[in-house]
Amino acid sequence: MRSRPIVSLLAASSAYALPELSLSKRDRHNNGATTHYARSVGLNKRADTVSSNIFDVESWSFGGAYYTNVSVGTPPQLQTVILDTGSSDLYFDSSSAETCQTSGPESCQGGTFDKTKSDTYNEFEASPAFNTSFGDGSTAVGPYGQDMIGIGDVVVSPVQFGLAEEVDTSTGYSIGLLGLGYSTNEAVSGTTDFYENLPEVLARSGEINSRLYSIYLNDADANTGTILFGGIDKTKYKGDLTTLNLIPAAFGDGQSTAIVNQFITTVTGASATVNGRKKELWSGGRDGVSAYSSNNALPVLLDTGSTAWSIPSSIFNNLILPQFPYVDRQGLCPCSHASSSDSLTLEFGGKVSIDIPARQFIVPVINSTTREPVPYSRSEDACAFLLVPTDPSSDGSLYEPIGDAILRSMYVVFDLDNGQVSIAQANVNSTDAPDIVTVAAGPTGVAEAVSGVSTAPPNTWSIAPEVPGATSAFSVVTAATPLGTATGVGAVPASAQVEGEEEGGSSTSSGGKGGKSKGAAAGRVSMGSMELNVLCGLAIWLVAFGCGVGLIV
Repeated sequence: MRSRPIVSLLAASSAYALPELSLSKRDRHNNGATTHYARSVGLNKRADTVSSNIFDVESWSFGGAYYTNVSVGTPPQLQTVILDTGSSDLYFDSSSAETCQTSGPESCQGGTFDKTKSDTYNEFEASPAFNTSFGDGSTAVGPYGQDMIGIGDVVVSPVQFGLAEEVDTSTGYSIGLLGLGYSTNEAVSGTTDFYENLPEVLARSGEINSRLYSIYLNDADANTGTILFGGIDKTKYKGDLTTLNLIPAAFGDGQSTAIVNQFITTVTGASATVNGRKKELWSGGRDGVSAYSSNNALPVLLDTGSTAWSIPSSIFNNLILPQFPYVDRQGLCPCSHASSSDSLTLEFGGKVSIDIPARQFIVPVINSTTREPVPYSRSEDACAFLLVPTDPSSDGSLYEPIGDAILRSMYVVFDLDNGQVSIAQANVNSTDAPDIVTVAAGPTGVAEAVSGVSTAPPNTWSIAPEVPGATSAFSVVTAATPLGTATGVGAVPASAQVEGEEEGGSSTSSGGKGGKSKGAAAGRVSMGSMELNVLCGLAIWLVAFGCGVGLIV
């Protein structure tokens, strides 16, 4: 669920899994702590970093997603929200929403916010000021409010957010969302109504130097990843970082927005290795906006809110699918292929190549009712193939989301101020103690923070600015009890844990297992409360495969 131009339906339905995000603040003290919050932190303090664990859960959705825990209000009310670089709004489900009064397949599983029980809530703009719809057909409507938001041991106020008092979700559980994109993509009534979202609030408050954060999703089996606001963890990637300039969105009429306000880059080359044989799929693609008119480059949106990589159906059918003959017409395969040596290699921006093992994009299917793997055959479990075909978006946008299936293998530094991303191969399952460095503001911040960075010239496109506002508008306090400190399987809510799953994310169920599964079973399999959602996803995959009709959002 996110308010951006395109999301594959398979990926959109993934916005309902349940991982947690724990944050720990360095160089912080709790002098003068009160029941809920500690002393105020001066706005002129040295900027620090905010480090957080993020968690993926298999059983709450078709495809899974990455989540974090935050709190809102006084006293704090705990919420679980989707971590989404493809959206910009922060919003919570309201306790008064009709959907949240049920316990069915569309119920509110991430917690709800009762504004009447918060001493510090302020309604900023009445309903329907917050009014958003998503690619999967879901909608959320309500007021914009302001209150204290806690993440890790950091609590900032006043932070604006949407409060969904009317929720309509057709593809799974309803869960709030933490949008991390540019604020110019928020679901506001007019261009003068944009507000500071979390990256901007942390920068404005002095907690971090600029609108910058790093994301490390980690291995599909690992459960625990990391988001680091304001810094880079040198233990979470291999080799050197490569900086790429983001490009503006473009549309079918040939028009570009001429402003960088999304995390769009290009896949300029691709190869697949299956059964030990490597096949080049395309190479020599053009970088920059010329990729929109290139036959050998794919503009992509780096989107943690999407599960799959959505690929134009002609490329998928002609280049991708023939390399993976074991994937059936429903987008499923035996899970033993996830543990094979098969892989993809993608080149981004003509400068950096990322290897993606099969276990990152071939992942198990979990029955949301029993929380058990779904069988594919008598001897193997079902896994979903998270490369999915799609046709052009109904709004004509010429880029597609590249989601968790690929991003798990990447360490990405999102630099909103400079309109850039810095990418390296993720060091998955790292057991090294964190080696965190703070990134200074300015165009050379990343290169000055870590050595060996392959830099890019300053981005010459216009870059979406921060929302105008005064630094003194925000106060920062520390929480007496930090949020989300659990790691591994223990971080996953008990109601969402997969049966037989052990610490580290592995399953002890029978049949082959490779990676976390996002998919659906063959027709003989009952999917419990998520059955309609899964069957819908399969039907659309089939249509896209057989007829060239894409996953349009």
